Amino acid sequence: MAILSIILHNYTHWMHGAIFENEFMYQSWHVSKLLDYLSHPDERLPLQLFSFFGHYGVVIFVFLSAYGLEKKYGRTTKEVRPLPFIWTHYLKLLSMCIVGYAAYLLLNAFYVSYPASTIFGVLSQLTMLCNLQICSFDTFAPGPYWYFGLMLQLYVVYRLLLFRRSWGVIVGAILVCSIAQAFVTPDGAVMTWLRTNFVGSVLPFGLGLLYARYEEDIQLSKTAYGIIALASITLIFVTSLSFLPWITTPIFVCALGISCTQLLPQSVNKPLAWVGGISAAIFVSHPIVRQLGLALAEKLHFSPYQSVLTFLISALLLGALFQPILNRSTKLFMKLAKH
Repeated sequence: MAILSIILHNYTHWMHGAIFENEFMYQSWHVSKLLDYLSHPDERLPLQLFSFFGHYGVVIFVFLSAYGLEKKYGRTTKEVRPLPFIWTHYLKLLSMCIVGYAAYLLLNAFYVSYPASTIFGVLSQLTMLCNLQICSFDTFAPGPYWYFGLMLQLYVVYRLLLFRRSWGVIVGAILVCSIAQAFVTPDGAVMTWLRTNFVGSVLPFGLGLLYARYEEDIQLSKTAYGIIALASITLIFVTSLSFLPWITTPIFVCALGISCTQLLPQSVNKPLAWVGGISAAIFVSHPIVRQLGLALAEKLHFSPYQSVLTFLISALLLGALFQPILNRSTKLFMKLAKH
């Protein structure tokens, strides 16, 4: 579900008349535009909702990454040395990033003439330092690729600060990072920097760690999960309407994600599990389909839904084709991790 939300958002917010999201900064006029649209919606309502809210699929990705880390490393008694841990996870990220990034750069070369300085931008992307904005070289990386730099930072934060620490330390980190966002200009450059780096994602990351630790103590009925899901949907919408509550929105996104996994029937979970199995490949390859899909839709005068359906099918197919390449790439880079 998270990957579908992400790719649909990344496509629909480039469509004509899209209502832009508040992902890296909070801009009140985006909310005003959403509310104005909802006062007289049209047939594009689902697409506009994905454009505005779909980026929260990234929050679920961060939550699940933390959940997986804690399940794998949190309860083990084995020594987990910091540098090998960080190096191994960097190589895992690089093995995924480089496949889609290289393919996108090749495609983009048909549309853009790269300057000589591009090599420095490419290096900043592949070293996953570009989020820090140390240098101003253009990476020519499509939107989703900032996520790899974010995850590397979160792996570092996990191993150095949160690994096998008490719940109080995790909650403290969440509070500090949330307060840091509350005291900067909502639509300023500092907010954008915080949100593209680890500070903006410690909230869902910390929640993922805590849920992995304590999920066995949470025994709820289907009815309870249904109530939580409905309440979460409501609160995601309400907290998105003003700045300070917006900082807390990921809490309810994570709650909705947990509830949906408990509520969806097996007949729905099976195809979603297949999509989840190739989600990394879809994530790194869908910018290629997006660029081609938007151009094709404009040339052939597709309706909005024809355009989105064509993109969605193509993204799933390309993801399935990319998955074996990603598997080989990961095996190759993991051999490097052992040396």
